[in-house]
Amino acid sequence: MCFLCTLPAESNVRRVCTFEFGQKIMEKCTERSDDWGLQVKGRMHSCNDLVAEEAIYHKTCHSRFMSNLPCSAGETCRGRPGVSYAMKAFEDMCYHLETSCEHKMYTLDQLHQLMSDLCTDDSKSELYSVKHVKRLLQDGYGDSIVFAEVNGRRNVVCFKDVCHLILSDKWYRERETDD
Repeated sequence: MCFLCTLPAESNVRRVCTFEFGQKIMEKCTERSDDWGLQVKGRMHSCNDLVAEEAIYHKTCHSRFMSNLPCSAGETCRGRPGVSYAMKAFEDMCYHLETSCEHKMYTLDQLHQLMSDLCTDDSKSELYSVKHVKRLLQDGYGDSIVFAEVNGRRNVVCFKDVCHLILSDKWYRERETDD
């Protein structure tokens, strides 16, 4: 059973693996200060250690809870959700990335800065963190997106098709110079 929504956890579930996870959930409960946060806080007070209890949760419940969205337990969301300032900036950044990725590559920090540039000064405080942007890109593009992660360097973002094109072009250019 998902400890966030109390529904059976049949698919798309995660297991709590760290003590810090429970601490973050408790902090979020306090921050939310709504009915769902109060219910989760009450459930968490009844157990001392989520890891020892082998607690599980739906990935969507966790995302909704941590994003201050209402619980959608048992309901299937249809259609496009309401667009917050942060989601609107993220979608605009994705459009820019998709339309310019063949000509320019970006680091995650540059994409985050682009999101910041695309929104008003009032809504900049609502922007997603760089880590969350990476997670959203992974969720949205799946295996189509590549993060070039090298220790000591910034993560470069590229689509797989563009990576294949770059590698192929480089190989053929090297062959032309060898002849």
